[in-house]
Amino acid sequence: MTQTRPKIVAIGGGTGVSTVLRELKKVSEVTAIVSMMDSGGSSGRLRDEESILPPGDILKCILELLPNDSDSKKWRDLLNYRFGKGQGLKGHTLGNLLLAAAYDWEGGTPFGIESISKLLNIQGRVLPVTLNHVDLIAKLDDGSDVLSETRIDLRTDYDKSIEYVYLSRRAQVYKPVVEAIKMADYIIIGPGSLFTSVLPNFLVEGFPEALAESSAPKIYVVNLVTDPAETKGYKASDFIKKIEEYLPEGTLIDYALVNTEPIADMPRRVYATEHKFPVEVDWEECEKLLGKQAIGGNFVKGKTILRHDSRRLVETILNIK
Repeated sequence: MTQTRPKIVAIGGGTGVSTVLRELKKVSEVTAIVSMMDSGGSSGRLRDEESILPPGDILKCILELLPNDSDSKKWRDLLNYRFGKGQGLKGHTLGNLLLAAAYDWEGGTPFGIESISKLLNIQGRVLPVTLNHVDLIAKLDDGSDVLSETRIDLRTDYDKSIEYVYLSRRAQVYKPVVEAIKMADYIIIGPGSLFTSVLPNFLVEGFPEALAESSAPKIYVVNLVTDPAETKGYKASDFIKKIEEYLPEGTLIDYALVNTEPIADMPRRVYATEHKFPVEVDWEECEKLLGKQAIGGNFVKGKTILRHDSRRLVETILNIK
């Protein structure tokens, strides 16, 4: 008798959540829910010039859900190709252009994503959290606002911390997202940039409420390093507290996965040049928040560029009952 694969929802945007998909696709029916507030690079240009939702984070997730075969590897390399010259083409990736074309050809973002997903035979689903065009805004501790995901992420006035983020106008959750959360056996939040990749999803009307109504364990993957523009000085418990601020009252994270493996000297030095430092694990405070549900482990890999070890993360998650 074939064992039923668990239904897992992964929430985030950018590189963080896409790396977890590599392992999730092997063991589950996985759905990636992706923030739609990206405003930089190729995605931002297409968003502004073509009036479409930014395709970049959608593309990252689609590529991670490709089958593990030689043809799919060629597709991955080809769709990641970035044009180095050409008026209008320079800076764009082929995958972003393909998604933009599919959105137009198929009559909308969800139809375009579905079409490309079927064409590439991906092992899972990718859903935009909303179909509304909105900008992300950060309120800093001096009372000033920073408009757009890119400006928030790239700001250099590190002495000013982010108080909270909000949207330029109301956005409604894409209904299939609510259905995916309702059917989920596990809900994974992150990893990824806290204020520009993860929390924007929670600002969409109907999304936090869907999480609150779900009985599936909600598992937050704490970042490996701090970011000077977003989480300067944050400890592990600060990440958890900030996520819970954006949940409906009484809704809490069930588990948090925290890397407790020391980061090697070489990547530590490399990241320090960018004012990024390993997240300090204040274990006592984490346990006050979550009790025994704060789970530590060796979740890091990479000699120069640090990434979460998706295999170990997934093994740990599937042991949660």
